[in-house]
Parts: sequence; C-alpha cells; structure tokens
Amino acid sequence: MKLFSILTAALVLVTGCQNEQTAVPEASTGVEATLVAFNTVGAPTASLYVPEMFCEQSCVVKVKQILAEQTGVKEVKVDFETKVATVAIDETEFNAEAAIAALVDYQFTDSKLVVHQDISEAAPLNVPLN
Repeated sequence: MKLFSILTAALVLVTGCQNEQTAVPEASTGVEATLVAFNTVGAPTASLYVPEMFCEQSCVVKVKQILAEQTGVKEVKVDFETKVATVAIDETEFNAEAAIAALVDYQFTDSKLVVHQDISEAAPLNVPLN
C-alpha cells in the first residue's frame, strides 16, 4: 500500500509538471526600446565566420568579448543565425590573424575571415543575408 501511494504521488507530480504552464508577465515599464546602430562613423569592417557558435546567450557574448578585446576593434556585432561577427576596425591596428587566433584559443576552432561573397557560402543556405 505504501508503494502504491508513493507511485501515485510520483505520477501526479510528473503529470502535473508536464501540463503546467508558466505565465510570463508582460513588460509594462513604459520605456520604449530603441535599436542601437552599428558603426555609425562608417569605419572599415571585417567579417568573421564563427561556425561553433551554438548558443545565443553565452557563445555570442563570448565572441563579442573576445573580438572587442582585440587591438584596432572599435565595435562588434554578432549575428547568431548566420554565425558571422562583424567588427568595425581601425585598419592600421587590426590584425585579423590575431583575432582568429584568439577565437581559436576559446575553442571556436573553425573561425575564419570572410569577404562578403564568402559569407553566403559559409552560412546555412536557409538563412537570408543582409
């Protein structure tokens, strides 16, 4: 009888958890979100294909951090869907090989510098490119 009670309680908990939906509160801050522009000063840019970005939260943040720490990098924009990081650079200071080496050090081993036409070949075909 004790075993039956334990199994029934476990079944109720499992079934209850599967059907439970968490309500997400709506944002009501009254503050409008504004899109932030990238490279408004028109600096030259370089694009790096980083195929090992598997998660939008930690991988994107880490790629941004790694590239932002590179000499000559002014701004970093990462597109998770296309796996492309675009950096606004100072051409006299930026070293693409050093940036790729830094990504490789953090296990983004297949990272490579790409020119615009290479991005469409590197990115998945079902993802539209800008």
